[in-house]
Amino acid sequence: MSQHLSKVQVSRKNEEFTPDKASTGALSRWLETDNKRLRVVVYPSGYEADHVCYDGHSFYVVSGSIKIEFGEEIAEWNKGDAFIIPDDVPHRVFNPFDADAKVIVVDNG
Repeated sequence: MSQHLSKVQVSRKNEEFTPDKASTGALSRWLETDNKRLRVVVYPSGYEADHVCYDGHSFYVVSGSIKIEFGEEIAEWNKGDAFIIPDDVPHRVFNPFDADAKVIVVDNG
């Protein structure tokens, strides 16, 4: 293996999803280096985050739908939607839909 490829963090499609370390009740495949984190997250039907998050994230909805609460506002995001939440914008994710949602989440920073 080359010196460059050996430094690449990998999660293959057949790898199992495990409980997400940042989103209690969600499942993920988690990749992290010193200053970057990427998660493929499954928010199951009925999921509600147990906290309001102030860290920024970039999202891409692979399948299903989620809603995110921004204070008094609620936005719905569906398959194919991509968006970036900046740092210091309080938000809470939930999935009130019948189907699970699979979302790619990249933490800003």
